[in-house]
Amino acid sequence: TSSAPETGSWHISALGQHRISCRFPSDVLVCPVRPVERFRDLCPEEVADLFRTAQRVGNAVEKHFCATSLTIAIQDGPEAGQTVKHVHVHVLPRRSGDFSRNDDVYKELQDHDKEDSPDKWRTEEEMAAEAAVLKKYFQEN
Repeated sequence: TSSAPETGSWHISALGQHRISCRFPSDVLVCPVRPVERFRDLCPEEVADLFRTAQRVGNAVEKHFCATSLTIAIQDGPEAGQTVKHVHVHVLPRRSGDFSRNDDVYKELQDHDKEDSPDKWRTEEEMAAEAAVLKKYFQEN
């Protein structure tokens, strides 16, 4: 199993901070800073705050990556494909034809999280560079 990367940008929300990091190109993860394993472990205020943050991130990545849609997903528990024991929301900008079958995006998310070879993961520097670019969208508001 892997852990969430330590680089990326921070979004300060009403209830605290959310970790915003990128797992593969254009996939952005939004994680509450308070470490909780499952979605059910969040209090109602944290759920609302997490989804407000995911919405704001979605607006930014859709604009930045010139997307026309978003896939927003939570893999909540091992049978759902969760490989990191910290609840997180995937925000993935989408375009027509980006996957041959639309639902292949979920297989890609699950397979990517299981890759053990460090050379297949984006580097800390790549994620930090992308986070720095995305950060400007949060400074505009």
